[in-house]
Amino acid sequence: MKRQAWEELVQRLVRQGILRSPQVIQALHRVSREPFLPENVKSYGTIDSPLPIGSGQTISAPLS
Repeated sequence: MKRQAWEELVQRLVRQGILRSPQVIQALHRVSREPFLPENVKSYGTIDSPLPIGSGQTISAPLS
């Protein structure tokens, strides 16, 4: 996942009014979802959708 694509997703969610908390916005600028994703879904890390992480579990969509 490219850092620029993650930053663009965060900025889009801010513009849409989905992200409003300065603390959450700052956290998302610091940490992307990529470190928490299995290799087979890392390329989908900037999609605003839950992603499978194994054992029937998912990582939440960034807007959640």
